[in-house]
Amino acid sequence: MAAEEFDFVIIGSGAASVAAALKVKEAGKTALIVEKREFFGGSTALSGGVIWIPCNSLQREAGVSDTPERARAYLDACAGPENKGSSAQRRSTFLEEGPAAIDFLRKHGMKLVHAETYSDYHETVYPGGEAQSRAIVPEIFDLNELGEDSDRIDFTPGTPPLMTHETGRLMLFGRGWASKYIVARVGLRMLQNKLFGRKLIGHGNSLQGRLLQIARRENLNIWMETPATGLISDNGRVNGVTVLRDGETIEVKARDGVLLNAGGFARNADMRKEHLPNPDDVEWTISNKGDTGEVLQMAMDLGADTENTDLAWWVPGTFPPNGEPHVVVFEYARPHAIVVDQQGQRYTNEATSYVQIGLNIWKRHETDPAVPSWIIMDGRHRQRYTFSSALPGKTPDDWVSSGYMKQAETIEDLARQCELPAEQLKATVERFNGFAREGIDHDFGRGVGAYPHYLGDPTNKPNASLGTLEKPPFNAIKLYPRDVGTCGGLVTDEHARVLDKDGSVIPGLYATGNTTSSVHGPSYPGAGASIGASLAFGYAAAKHAARSNTGAAA
Repeated sequence: MAAEEFDFVIIGSGAASVAAALKVKEAGKTALIVEKREFFGGSTALSGGVIWIPCNSLQREAGVSDTPERARAYLDACAGPENKGSSAQRRSTFLEEGPAAIDFLRKHGMKLVHAETYSDYHETVYPGGEAQSRAIVPEIFDLNELGEDSDRIDFTPGTPPLMTHETGRLMLFGRGWASKYIVARVGLRMLQNKLFGRKLIGHGNSLQGRLLQIARRENLNIWMETPATGLISDNGRVNGVTVLRDGETIEVKARDGVLLNAGGFARNADMRKEHLPNPDDVEWTISNKGDTGEVLQMAMDLGADTENTDLAWWVPGTFPPNGEPHVVVFEYARPHAIVVDQQGQRYTNEATSYVQIGLNIWKRHETDPAVPSWIIMDGRHRQRYTFSSALPGKTPDDWVSSGYMKQAETIEDLARQCELPAEQLKATVERFNGFAREGIDHDFGRGVGAYPHYLGDPTNKPNASLGTLEKPPFNAIKLYPRDVGTCGGLVTDEHARVLDKDGSVIPGLYATGNTTSSVHGPSYPGAGASIGASLAFGYAAAKHAARSNTGAAA
């Protein structure tokens, strides 16, 4: 068996991997990133690319004040009672190492922007919430700059070159001056692509594209299309991995340790059946195709402890007839739409965090059938707002003919088509209409705060999120608890070291990202919370591993 040796081996190429490898290199040591797929970046590359880290330098430079005390109060309130993966020590590490990791990447050429208007998701609910945003996003990136590596980013041609915090205004398609400005701005980028042959990209593609560019410039070791096949353990210490490269099994020694950054098990049907709530289907996930759980299982086979494996980053979604992956963030939060269960009753604030709505779907389903639920809309919603890939006023013919969208001239007929109790749905709509006219949702508080305002339509008065359901045709689409990855997994300490079931460290084994039990508990405090935590703990792991074998205090 062929053999190689490095100081630190990182399995997976998600958000934390380049920062961790750079940190190891800064210590004068060698690192290797192994990625099993042909694409670089894991699920991060398919995401919005947002990073949620309080007290970051870009936030400060934008004039948004913050303090560690406010950030800790908000994180504690969101995450709730401490557990193994969300201990007081891990919360402190996230808040301390997160800003440091951002500054470290900026020093190496990472270009980021403060995501103005992208409020914390629960800023009116919990103390310490920030309405002006703690989130940051990557600048637009020209894929051409990667040269021969440009095909290593999983990019879909035709995707608008867009920074994630611009999405809300873009999807309003000119309703209000702020939307007109974003439409023009994105249109100009698209024109540059067409006229000058540029390949401007946004979202997670731009984040991982620029990180790959930095990695190449820094001569980091990256092995693509190289799946890990096992962890090597000697006297209880993990000191390497076996990988399959070009058809050959290679034993890669890791003198200082191994970092698992390979995602969770969202595309593993057996693990989903064992751990996630039911009913469930592996087709409900839109995580990257490599998110199959075998690396997580390798650590479990060594005795690693796990926690919260019934949780995922829920982003409710639908199944359009064209088969494109679709999650819902804006559609049900805008005026003239509500979400109901299979009894025709509302049960959630439609303008809160998508993760929270997913949790609410599952909680409701414990007592009343809610999987799937229904999005109910009146005719103005389809005329004014996008839904999935459908532009305002342009509903694809096959949506109705296929049964994906139910359509009727009355609420009663719509209920019949959806097999909902007609009188209950009618009563639900009438109650909501009263709230919409008043501008106050007395049941769930929808539309209060900066985040619902961002999701909604600022031209709609008196509440950007509330509009009556009165104008036919009335439409309904099934809503499922889809996900962008699992978020329960290995239990790690404040240094990102993996712990066994007795709470002892498994020497040489580190983990971050969706491979681990989240520091945020079941919550999602703001856009990019998963990427922010992954980055912070990957950075912390590299710091610890680099100094642990140099005589420094561990």
